[in-house]
Amino acid sequence: MVENKKLNEVFNEYLRLATFPVAIKVSQEDSLPAKVKAASALFGYPINICQGISIARRFGRTIGFLEKDHACGLSILIFGYKEDPDFALAGHTIYPLYAKTPEAGARTQAATPKMEIGGIKSIVVAPLHRADFAPDLVLIYGNGAQIVRLIQAALYNEGGAIQSQFMGRCSCGVYIVKALQTQKCHVVVPGGGERVFAQTADDEIAFVIPAAQIQNVVEGLIGTHNSGVARIPTPFFGTSARPIFPSSYDELDRYCGLK
Repeated sequence: MVENKKLNEVFNEYLRLATFPVAIKVSQEDSLPAKVKAASALFGYPINICQGISIARRFGRTIGFLEKDHACGLSILIFGYKEDPDFALAGHTIYPLYAKTPEAGARTQAATPKMEIGGIKSIVVAPLHRADFAPDLVLIYGNGAQIVRLIQAALYNEGGAIQSQFMGRCSCGVYIVKALQTQKCHVVVPGGGERVFAQTADDEIAFVIPAAQIQNVVEGLIGTHNSGVARIPTPFFGTSARPIFPSSYDELDRYCGLK
């Protein structure tokens, strides 16, 4: 779509991203669009949603997910394909990996975003510039400076602060479920599973933009850029500061006519 290509150009011009912004479409349809291949069909086995997103943003492929295409049981619960079983509610999918006690694990499980049962039937992820659909979400990975620019952009019109949720795990619950439920932008710190399976780099964080916020973020990105202070690359003051050399260079400076 022309709109997606133009949006992609804006993000690349003002953020200089290393990987493609990702368009995400969430549907209650039991089947994928005709031109979209399911993850299981592409690879011969199911994969994690974070892997699909990594493939889309790094290699430019479009991938579809039905329930059978998800390899991660945690995602199956988060996306509302199945009810949380009692052992998960009791914290035993988190303890002892991420919690000292089952009780602590249960509290983290209760805080994990979850779509209502049947709320999601299919998900399509694609590089934004190649997506032939209007995205429900745009997910952008970047470094700290790039994500700060998106935070500034999102707050440009209304002010306030970005409210986000961090658990060190199940980041798909934030950048898909939480973003859809709140219709607000979120900063996403990719969890341990995403870094292991999707090869998300140590210095990468992410930012998700619901469709309703896209134009607001674009306006803010351009507006804050035009202010001249907030830009990518960061306009470090030292780049244009007058150089000062140690006194051991004095003789050379006099020889070269610098003093």
